[in-house]
Amino acid sequence: MKLRSLVIVTLLAAFAMGFVAMAQEPVTVEFWHRFSERHNETLEQLATWFEALYPHIDIEWIYQGSYSALQQSITGAVVAGEVPTMTIFYEDWIPPVADALLPLGPYFSDEEVADIIPGLLYKDMLTVPFNKSIMVLYYIEEYVETPPTTWQEFYDLCVENTVDENGDGVIDRYGTGIRPASNPEQFLCLLEQNNGSILSEDWSEVLLGNEAGIEALEFYASLAPYAWVTSEYLNSNIGYVAMAIDTSAGYYYWNRAAEGAGLTVKTAPLPVGEKSASFIQGTNIGIFKDAPQAEIDAGLLFLKFLLQGEYTGYWAARTGYLPVTQSGLDSAVWTLHQFNAPEVVASSQMMPLGVSSLSHPNYGDMRSALSTMCEEVMLGAATVEEALETAVDELESLLDY
Repeated sequence: MKLRSLVIVTLLAAFAMGFVAMAQEPVTVEFWHRFSERHNETLEQLATWFEALYPHIDIEWIYQGSYSALQQSITGAVVAGEVPTMTIFYEDWIPPVADALLPLGPYFSDEEVADIIPGLLYKDMLTVPFNKSIMVLYYIEEYVETPPTTWQEFYDLCVENTVDENGDGVIDRYGTGIRPASNPEQFLCLLEQNNGSILSEDWSEVLLGNEAGIEALEFYASLAPYAWVTSEYLNSNIGYVAMAIDTSAGYYYWNRAAEGAGLTVKTAPLPVGEKSASFIQGTNIGIFKDAPQAEIDAGLLFLKFLLQGEYTGYWAARTGYLPVTQSGLDSAVWTLHQFNAPEVVASSQMMPLGVSSLSHPNYGDMRSALSTMCEEVMLGAATVEEALETAVDELESLLDY
């Protein structure tokens, strides 16, 4: 066993000794997920530690295939009245099945709620966060000596690093990379940093077209001449971009590509607009209220276990995700991981400032409208004003559900 893993396991074993197991009737918690095979060992380790604390509870991880397959399974289970104990959800999956979920707020103390990263909390608290990543700045050290800290510095470095090195009239390296159709979250980071929003808090009004939205989209559009605009993963041609806003979950792939090209990739907090902010992605966990009471009770224990600082820290350190509580960010496990993996320091700094996707049931279609808007602007198919007007009209048609 590697030294780092040995230290982490020792820390967690010591932490677990603070719990007391009680003998009760056996109960199985059926937990639906779609995590890849490479996460199995970590999932099983978490279950093993939990089951050592509560020997009467068995955590049964049940893989449901792709995310779309999982969503269909959830919908089918609710309709059929044959729900598991708990499952993971994306935010916009929740409203259509909200009536089937157990409100979690009454089961959590004020201290426990306060420990959850603010941007991951929803007022109805039908779910709690689990696997989360955040948008950070990736930069190639050979091209960018000091990462930008403001929008203006980011723009200037994009201009400086867009070069035709051999004078053949073809750009050999761009300052940044933009995936407008598949990653509108790049724009949404700018929108949030400019104090903008897609919708009003009560979802009754589209706010995207206000001054904050216009300014954010204008800045986004200003990057077009200095950006590799693509549908490909930005690390797929690693020497083609000097820096880019991308998800922290992709570091493994960025680093592998950089090492293969003889380059060095590093991460930094996002350049700051009117405020510092970033966009959090990933799933949450909910419990079905029609599950047997014994399963609900056990599921609640497991939820709280997963949110404990050392365990959310362990999950994050092993998977490339991030701790979802402040105690997790401060935990010994995560502190040790940051020492050994400095690339996660930036995402740790950004996490308390992050915001999550809308939980609006039509957010999937709304995101598609945002993707189209971003693509049209970056490809020059529409002006900022035209693209915004079209997007606002489409978003307004999606408000009702």
